[in-house]
Formats: sequence, structure tokens, C-alpha cells
Amino acid sequence: MGKNIFFKHYEGKILAFGLFLLAVFLILLTISAYFWPERLNVLLSMTASNIIFGRMAGLSIGISSQMDSAMLIAFNLFIESIMVLILYPLFVLSWRSLHVVSYKPLNDFFKRSQKSAEKYQPMIRKYGIIGLVFFVLTPFAMTGPVVGSFVGYLMGLPHLTTLAAVLFSTLVAIILWTYFIKNFEATLIVYSDALIMVLSIAAVIVLIWYFVRGKRG
Repeated sequence: MGKNIFFKHYEGKILAFGLFLLAVFLILLTISAYFWPERLNVLLSMTASNIIFGRMAGLSIGISSQMDSAMLIAFNLFIESIMVLILYPLFVLSWRSLHVVSYKPLNDFFKRSQKSAEKYQPMIRKYGIIGLVFFVLTPFAMTGPVVGSFVGYLMGLPHLTTLAAVLFSTLVAIILWTYFIKNFEATLIVYSDALIMVLSIAAVIVLIWYFVRGKRG
């Protein structure tokens, strides 16, 4: 089945590239831990917060830590691109009844995302790619780049068109939110340590809950 995924299906190549970027990301974190250990906690907190709580949480941690804006934008774009490039092909393969995912929490996420994608797909289809771009830019629950890529697939868009539209929209959204949140930078700096601690603890609790739930499933 592994060869079928990676060589017979175009989605498998996207997944392979996403996993490659994930490996690069982990290597960069390892290098950062060696040369800039004082930054590692911030990078890990940003990563976990972005994945679990969304873009605004990750950006808020970076800004409160006074990270350079260009670095902040690039780092969060890298995280969200990896998420899209891994979850999008898995969703497509699951949609086609190629059961490559057996982890219950992830399957539950796909089911919720599918319902959301099917709900918004007719409205987005009306406006085409522009509608997809605005969907990704919208900061509401079950929107954003990952679900946006699912919507693009349900609309029948080619893979490259979907990914290009979603990742471009993601970059624009990250830039806009970075400069919006920076208006509250002084407040975030004051509470930076508390913000990192609270979000890190919450992220650990959520991860443990998903892991236990997956084991029970």
C-alpha cells in the first residue's frame, strides 16, 4: 500500500514533500537548540500554539518574545505549509476510501473538516478562487488553510491550484495578523512569560487528551 500511495497517486508525492519539509523543520529546531537554546522554548511554544490553537496564538507568542517580523512570518508560514502539505493529501486519500489513516482523533478531525468543507463549498464555489482566498483569510473556527485546502479539493480544483491559492492566502493572512497584533505588542511583552506558560500547558493537556483518546479508539 505504501508504494501505491507514494508512486501511483499524485497526493502521495505531495505527502512525501510535506514529510520532507517536516524533517527539515525538525532539523532546524535541533540546530536552533544547539546554537540558540534560549530561543528553543519560544519556537516550540509557537509551533504547538499554532497547530492546536491557531495562527493568532502562535503569532502572539512570537511578538511577545520580540522576534523579528520577517522571521516570525517565515516561521509560521513554514508551520502552516507543512500542515497543509501533510493533511491535504491524507484527506484526499481518505475521501477516496484509501484507508491510510487509522488514528481515531485524526479521522474524527477529517470528518468534522469534511462537514465544514461541504457546508462552505457551495458558497465558495460561487466566487471561485477568490472565495477560497477569503475563506483562508477568515479567522473563524473550521476555516483557515487546512480546511481551505479540503474545500478546494471538493470544488474540483487541481491540486497545484488549490495549494497555490491556499498557501498564498496563508502568507497574506500571516502578514496581516502580524501587523495587527503588533499594535498590542507592549501589552504582550509584559505578559509574555505567562502567555507562553499558559499556552504551553494547555497544548500539553490537549496533546495528552488526543493521545489517550486515540488509544481508547
